[in-house]
Amino acid sequence: AEPAARAVEQPPVETTAAPPRAEPASLPEETAGVQPTAEELQRIRAEAHTAGYAAGHAEGIGAAAASAAKLASVLDNLTQAVAGIEQEIADQLLTLAIEIAHQVLRQSLRLQPELILPLVREAVSSLHPHHGQPQLFLHPDDAALVREQLGEQLAHGNWRIIDDATLTAGGCRVELGASEVDATVETRWRRVIEAIGVSPEWLGARP
Repeated sequence: AEPAARAVEQPPVETTAAPPRAEPASLPEETAGVQPTAEELQRIRAEAHTAGYAAGHAEGIGAAAASAAKLASVLDNLTQAVAGIEQEIADQLLTLAIEIAHQVLRQSLRLQPELILPLVREAVSSLHPHHGQPQLFLHPDDAALVREQLGEQLAHGNWRIIDDATLTAGGCRVELGASEVDATVETRWRRVIEAIGVSPEWLGARP
């Protein structure tokens, strides 16, 4: 019988262990693609809302301040305009009142020429002549009335009555040497308007 085949011993096979698989590098948190949580989303929304509200609030304050400044300027201009109108109206009323008074004066002197008599008495009494001859200048119409009513009295004081057509009826002028009393209508009228604080130049120096 054939001898049984001997098992051929195979040399041991060397096996090489596969190298371990490299673990993927961990990504940074900001690039890891991790989705924010609901709480983080709520916080982000709240911060954005707060930032937007603050920006809008600041812008609103700036716009309100600009509007307030513009309104203040308009009100100031309006106040000045109203004040100017009020002053203009006041000036016109004053001018009208003075004009009316002037017309009343002229009318009174024309209708009541005897008003010259107390004026002459006052003007004459303001001078006490001790030497020289005092002179009384009057409009011719007034001079005739004064001669008739006060002629004898003035003659005792050595007064000389002089007709002066340049004078406005209702006024007079007294002279004694270097002394003079101006009681003309123009001068008395000027004193009246100056007494109420109006300059003659403002009225055109009207008598």
